[in-house]
Amino acid sequence: MSNYLCLYAPGMCGTWLTWLINQHSNFPQYDLALKSYNSSLEDGKIVRKTLDVGCFGADWFTYKYIPKESSYYDENTVAEFKRMDHILDYTFKENRENNQRSNNSSATKDCVKILPNHNSAKDYGISKEKWHISPTEVFSHSVNKELLKNITDDMQPEKIIVPVFNYQGDDTIIKRWLIYRKTHNLSEHAIDKWCHFNITVQDVHLNGAIEFWKDSWAEYSKWVQQDNPYGNNVHCVDIEKLISGDNDEYLKLCEAINETPIDNIQEEITSYKNILLDVVADFDIVGNK
Repeated sequence: MSNYLCLYAPGMCGTWLTWLINQHSNFPQYDLALKSYNSSLEDGKIVRKTLDVGCFGADWFTYKYIPKESSYYDENTVAEFKRMDHILDYTFKENRENNQRSNNSSATKDCVKILPNHNSAKDYGISKEKWHISPTEVFSHSVNKELLKNITDDMQPEKIIVPVFNYQGDDTIIKRWLIYRKTHNLSEHAIDKWCHFNITVQDVHLNGAIEFWKDSWAEYSKWVQQDNPYGNNVHCVDIEKLISGDNDEYLKLCEAINETPIDNIQEEITSYKNILLDVVADFDIVGNK
């Protein structure tokens, strides 16, 4: 089995990218899971919308390499998953051997993402009570090299795939990310913290938020592409271009994973873009009030 690793900064659609890679002919073709939230915007009416996606067959929880004192180590998550007989400290081999989600019995390749530290970021000792670390800490230009080495030594990826954000004037991904962050900041009111969130988006802080994330992601992406923090065996995907339907960007991805293009690739991309746009409609309603 040839394995690929997707490392991504939070918000840059890394789970969807992992899922998309896995839809190619020699990959497991995992199902796409939809994670929804309750949007209450007009006349107090509750509307269910998809906020996020999951690709659960691609998940590798790397608690084996995360010390308990780490801000990324969540004892409640570990206990909850153990009750469901999910083991979070498997080696890569053990994780894949216990993965029963493949829809392609002939698969010879696999693309995984790591949890809970999606991009092997440096551990800043953030309080475990915080649902999110701050933007400054997310984009501080530092990789946990020990964690990255442990993961890559264990997994031996054919290539590391990293989404980057070279801003082309479309705020869709950023606006969706701002709504996502708001829902998780209200996580104590969640019906189900994994799938169903309650939120009133009227109090999303708009002033400067789009500019902040645009600049932060651009700086982060420049660093990834110029300084090679994940090594030289990396393919960067311009995620805004890909989601816009840029065929050249998609063909570069196909070349990186040595796969032929998916026949209905534009339909798959449009389907995900529509999910983002549905959430962005909430953001735009708030911003125009």
